[in-house]
Amino acid sequence: MPPKPSAEPSPSSQNRLVQSLLLLSVVGLFLAGVIWAGRWGLDQLRGNPRYDITFGEIECETPVGMTKQDFLEEVQFVAHLPEKLNVLDEGLTKKLRDGFAKHRWVAQVDAVDVTPPKHVAVKLRFRVPVLAVKVGDGLRAVDSNGVLLHTDAPTQGLPVFEGAAKPPPARAGVPWGDPKVEAAARRLKKSP
Repeated sequence: MPPKPSAEPSPSSQNRLVQSLLLLSVVGLFLAGVIWAGRWGLDQLRGNPRYDITFGEIECETPVGMTKQDFLEEVQFVAHLPEKLNVLDEGLTKKLRDGFAKHRWVAQVDAVDVTPPKHVAVKLRFRVPVLAVKVGDGLRAVDSNGVLLHTDAPTQGLPVFEGAAKPPPARAGVPWGDPKVEAAARRLKKSP
């Protein structure tokens, strides 16, 4: 009769198991140390002025009729962003994307490129006036989505909305609120 297999592992397999667990523990501790050291180093660099830029140093295009300085000052104001930015700030890309999206002329933020030590570029799409709507004795422009543009938006040469429109919203950068105006603007978007 053959001997019964033992339920207990052999000493050599126990040694291999212990060695494997020890190796995994050492590798895990090493990786944790590398991650900790990297974060500590990044924290040390975040306070370094070498990685600070002013808001006015951001590279971007500007809407028609605005200087870069005026545009960036408005973005900074409406988004409540600080004058100094640190390019190593983990949340900087999101802060800038959200901040630029709040500006009345910005239709879409396509990209935010943050590259140390001191480069920040924002790629934007701006609202384009497509329709003029009579308001009192003047005209106000809307974009292809029926969003009211600022009072300085050009209306010359634009088609003029025929008919009576509801009063415009109190501020630029939001939809007009009149379905007829918004539909007319969308039709112009689709026409050649």
